[in-house]
Parts: sequence; C-alpha cells; structure tokens
Amino acid sequence: MSKSITVYSPASIGNIGPGFDVLGLAVTGLGDKVIAREISDDKIIIEDIRNADHDISKNPAKNTMGIAADSVRKKLSTKTGVALTLIKGLPSGSGLGSSAASAAAGAFAVNALFDGGLSPEDLIHNAMEGEAFVSGGYFADNVAPSLLGGATLTQSLNPLIITALGSIHALHIILVTPKIQILTKDSRAVLPESIPMKAFIRNLANTASITAAFTNNDYTLLKDNLQDDAIEPHRSKLIPGFYNAKEAAINAGANGLCISGAGPTVFAITNKEEQRDKIASAIVGAFHQEDIEAVATLSRVDKQGTRQI
Repeated sequence: MSKSITVYSPASIGNIGPGFDVLGLAVTGLGDKVIAREISDDKIIIEDIRNADHDISKNPAKNTMGIAADSVRKKLSTKTGVALTLIKGLPSGSGLGSSAASAAAGAFAVNALFDGGLSPEDLIHNAMEGEAFVSGGYFADNVAPSLLGGATLTQSLNPLIITALGSIHALHIILVTPKIQILTKDSRAVLPESIPMKAFIRNLANTASITAAFTNNDYTLLKDNLQDDAIEPHRSKLIPGFYNAKEAAINAGANGLCISGAGPTVFAITNKEEQRDKIASAIVGAFHQEDIEAVATLSRVDKQGTRQI
C-alpha cells in the first residue's frame, strides 16, 4: 500500500499592520489541509480539491500547491510521483494567506512524504514559487509564518533570510472577513509609487517596535505601535466601511485594528479574552451597516506552523 500523509497549514496575517512585505504572523482557527500519497508515475497529480469557494485548477502547473509540491520533488530528485488532495479551509482573496497556506502545505507534504529533510528555508523557497503564481511576485510574509509558526521577519529575499520572532502569550486576535474579494494583484495596484517621508518614518518605527514586541513577548509594545500610516490609507479604499469598523472595534475595547495582508479581512487585538465576542460583534455590525456580510473568527497565534496531522 502506498504511503500517505496529511498536512495542515495555518492562515497568516501578512504585514501585521505597518510591516509591509516583511512581517507576518501565523494564526489559529483557519487553515488548509493537503493529503499526499505516493504513486508510480513520475509526476505530480491533483486528485481532488474540496471545500473551495471558487474554481481552483487541478493542473499542477497552475496551482500553488502543485507548483510548490513539484518544486520540492525536483529538489529531492525523486522519480516517485505524488497524488495530492487539497482541502480548503481558507477563503480565496481574503487577506489570510490562502494561496500561501496551500503552497506551504504542498511543499511540506512532499518533503515529509519522502523523508526529504529539506530545511525550513528550502521549503519557504519552494512555497514562494507556488505563491508567486497567484500573487505576481515573490513574497514571504505569508508563507514564512505559515510554515514556521509565530511571527516572522523577512530580512532579505535574495538571499533568503527569515527570522522567527516568536509569539506574544497575552495576544488575542479577532479576524473579521467581509464578504468581498480583493486579489493581491489588485490591492498592490492601488499603492502609490512613493509615500510621504513622515509616513515612511512612522511605519519604520512601528515595524521595528512590533518586531521587538514579538521577540520580547510584550503585548504593550505591540498595541502601542499597531498603526499603518503608509499602506492602509490606500488599501482601505477597497474595503467599504473600514474606518467605521476600526472605530467600532476600539469602542468595544480593542487595542487596534488593521488590514490583514491585502485585505479585505481585518484583524483587531486585545489582551482580554472576555472582550473578544464584543469586539467581533462590533466589527461585524459595522460592516452590516454597509450591507456587507462579515464572518468573525476568534484566534490566537499559531506557534506550530505547518505540521503533519
């Protein structure tokens, strides 16, 4: 009987507010699963895709999971083929690293299936190849935390240098996804060619502070610097009711709210577990006032990252 494994890869928050393209955070509650099994043919095939909210190609050359998985298989120089099944737990175009989770799970699954022993850095490279197919470029702010768990800092893409930053034990995260779709390519298209120096300096300081917050397990340092003055003013235009949602969250007790990655998901933070439901209801209510349905997920930091289950 052919060997088979199942892998889970968590959702992620790209940027963590001000850290555009460099900070990322793995979160609990949402994620993708991949089942991988050996086959005799010397190729990757995608047998099934379940629970997807849109059409996802079963052509492995046009699928983030398939591209990442085949990249690992070639790296391992194996002639044994792999059949993949993708079980989506993430909505597409949500700003929660949906394509990154699929790519991370695909890369991890093939490496584990063949006991390949590739390093996390290798798997991030492989997953980035899959992610690039849909996002239009090479970014690690979703695939890195999805693979490694916790918060991550992308110091360099070439050469690839990723630093794991750890977690904040007191951090509770409220994810709210309004029922609109924003593709990463579109959300990047609204960004200006340049930003004011004042906004740049503020974001740089906030990004450095959030990096320190995770390395020092310091919730106060996170909440005091969760502000994006450079990207949010532009991307928020794609999310009707965004600033009303932010005001509602803060009035309900949140210590801040930002766009998750490219959006439209937003995330609020608190260190008071008993406040989470109130904050979630306030944000969902703000979007309802715009006649937009929204779904809330109560979340924490996923410290494990992608793993075999």
